[in-house]
Amino acid sequence: MTSFPVRAQQFFVAEASSVAEARRFARRTLEEWGEDELVDGASLIVSELVTNAVVHTGTTARLTLGLHGSQLRIDVEDQHPGRKLPIVTDRPPDTSEHGRGLVITTSLASAWGVEYTRTTKRVWVIYEQEATSAARDGVGRVPAPAHGTHVAVIAISDDGVVTGWNDDATALFGWQADEATGRRYADLIEQGAGSGPPEDLAAPEGAGGWQGTYAVACRSGASEAVFASHTRAADDKGTVALVVAEAQRALLEHPAGLPRPVSPGAATFGLRADALVRLGMEDYLTLAAEQVRDPINAAATYVLISRDFDDELEVVAVSGLPEELLGRRIARGSPGTPDEHSAALPVVVPDLETFDVPLLAGTGLRSLVVVPLLVEGKLVGAVGAVSAVANGFTDDQSAQLQRFADSIALTADRGRLQASERERRGWLSYIAEAGDLLAGSLDQDMTMAITGQIVVPRIARWCAIHLADERGKLVLQQVWHEDETQSDELRTTLEAMPESQLVAGTVSVNGYATASLPLVARGKRIGQLTVGRTREERLRSELSLITDSIARRAALAIDNARAHGALQAAGRALQESLLPPTVPTAPGFDVGVVYQAAGEDAAAGGDFYDLFPTGNGAWCFVVGDVCGTGAHAAAVTGLARHTIQALARTGLPLAATLERLNTAILEEGPRSRFLTLVCGTLRAEGGRVRLDLVNAGHPPPFLVASDGAVQEIGTPQTLLGVVEHVAYVQESHTLRRDDLLVIVTDGVLERRDGNRMLGEESFADEVASAADVPARLPAQAVADRIRRLVEEFSDAPQHDDMAIMTIRVQHGAVPGA
Repeated sequence: MTSFPVRAQQFFVAEASSVAEARRFARRTLEEWGEDELVDGASLIVSELVTNAVVHTGTTARLTLGLHGSQLRIDVEDQHPGRKLPIVTDRPPDTSEHGRGLVITTSLASAWGVEYTRTTKRVWVIYEQEATSAARDGVGRVPAPAHGTHVAVIAISDDGVVTGWNDDATALFGWQADEATGRRYADLIEQGAGSGPPEDLAAPEGAGGWQGTYAVACRSGASEAVFASHTRAADDKGTVALVVAEAQRALLEHPAGLPRPVSPGAATFGLRADALVRLGMEDYLTLAAEQVRDPINAAATYVLISRDFDDELEVVAVSGLPEELLGRRIARGSPGTPDEHSAALPVVVPDLETFDVPLLAGTGLRSLVVVPLLVEGKLVGAVGAVSAVANGFTDDQSAQLQRFADSIALTADRGRLQASERERRGWLSYIAEAGDLLAGSLDQDMTMAITGQIVVPRIARWCAIHLADERGKLVLQQVWHEDETQSDELRTTLEAMPESQLVAGTVSVNGYATASLPLVARGKRIGQLTVGRTREERLRSELSLITDSIARRAALAIDNARAHGALQAAGRALQESLLPPTVPTAPGFDVGVVYQAAGEDAAAGGDFYDLFPTGNGAWCFVVGDVCGTGAHAAAVTGLARHTIQALARTGLPLAATLERLNTAILEEGPRSRFLTLVCGTLRAEGGRVRLDLVNAGHPPPFLVASDGAVQEIGTPQTLLGVVEHVAYVQESHTLRRDDLLVIVTDGVLERRDGNRMLGEESFADEVASAADVPARLPAQAVADRIRRLVEEFSDAPQHDDMAIMTIRVQHGAVPGA
């Protein structure tokens, strides 16, 4: 270590190999300066900055290292000032495609910054390594002793006798020069203290001499702990010992002499503790792969991690190898992984030309050593190192790689488990959201479309759904592809494929590997879900479980939607049978109808209408309202409509018809409901139209005369379905040409807006306005006007059924007109 400022620089061309060269330059330079403890962290910073400068900007970069005291300044300058540095202080998302930014630098640096000129950009970093051992606590920071600084210089002859003793030695130990000279130096050393002096004081080991600690006996009877450096004398006659108080060992100690073994504990690669959390497992292992290359002279390295659900190892980090290898799965025991039967032992491939390793195909590398990552005897991964020459690794380098792997095994396993837990939680959330989406649809086509959107592209590149028809044959329903331009081609291929191949799910379709999952609902196979992925993305165990879970939920949702659709279609058909199939037409009369059932998807409810001929030129009309809405009310509607039709067509009078209907309703027992209705017949007689009318508790119809006068007709009588014995009275009215009859249900009159109700506010005037007598509007236009009047009366949704019938007497209805 030097206290004087030193500086070194080197240029690197825009090649990927320059990153490794820059790391080696930094390592070599710092070791020459005696700053071994700065090597690891500085190498990582250099690796990141040179990667950004050379690989991502594509220009030549100048790396400058400057050491002043305990501070190391690293400058990387490139020639592309217009391209901004990707400053990222948190871990980037998994989908990011940019470089690592300054994640490592911000984790290590005491300070850093970016400076721009017109032609260059320079990133500078100040790095100071915190002391990690008691041996380094004093380096660069020598405490001032109470009596000043003393360096004892002691000359020792070849036979171990003191031949020289300076004043500082006297100051340190109290012995005068004449007292110490001539004595054996070993007699002055306390036995068992410190690391002890070399066995042969006259010939210390190694070309660099010996350094260490021991205690020297003082004249006062005490002992002084010292740090000493023993070297051969310049004339090769004896040795010279430089001795200082142990607290001032930094004056003499040379850090290069300290061993730097790979610790079997947790490795930090020079990173601060919080950097491991901020980087995440993938980046951490990438740095590990980079860090181990230089000490063992590897051309490339890779890290494999096991997955919980699969008996495979995944490539999670590479250095010196193509990044396309990341994510690749390799079966345990296959070439490039630990031996399946001796997983705890390293695997050495001396020459890759005689032993094929698919993972390294096309790299041109020659030899390989793979060591396991073991945690409590369990294989959790592996580290592979590759050399550019055959037999590229010695036994010592293989052992060093194993020690390195042992140092990162716990961290790698912890990161692996954390990543697996995050992935598991992500899939659980994905399945839950998929279930919610599928449960929210009762339309079969929409449910299948949702299934396709769930599967593609998260699980597969494409998927298809087949459903079984009445014969049990699979029929293609829908196809989804992440590339919509390929959907038609995929559909054509699947339609032409035999059912046996579809069910097997082992064939290739348009270059994609397929997997078929049965769609089973309530113990019955209703179809099949087929997914396609590239061969490299085949369904792994955990993904297969996820897909199977989605298939089960989709099957149940599709079956529910299909059952609901069938039930809805049957209900709609029954509901539609309760009303005339079209707006009725009667010769001589202009008829308009508006019908709106309350409730979503309801085609018919408690309100109903009808218009049918009864013979001899007469027409019968009915407008009614059953108590309540929905299916139960619709059932009574059907009973009333068909009973009236059957009886009226026989010529039975209206009053008798309604009396028999009342009896039929009461005979329904608990299913019966009371209802109101207006029933009338229209018949041309003597130049007029005769209207016979019975009102069973219904709002009276409105008659709009040709001169614009409006009146209510038809006195309300007893409701139907309330009492057993009823006697209805028929009343008659005469209609003239252009007279308009308007019949509505209480869904119109009882339309509410807060405390206001439409029928309470002179509804007769509203009818007259809607009829617009001078305009002679068609009957349907009048009915539509009344419907708009109801809708505009309130912003609240309609909660009751509504029926409106309008009948206008035309010229042809009156004989001779």
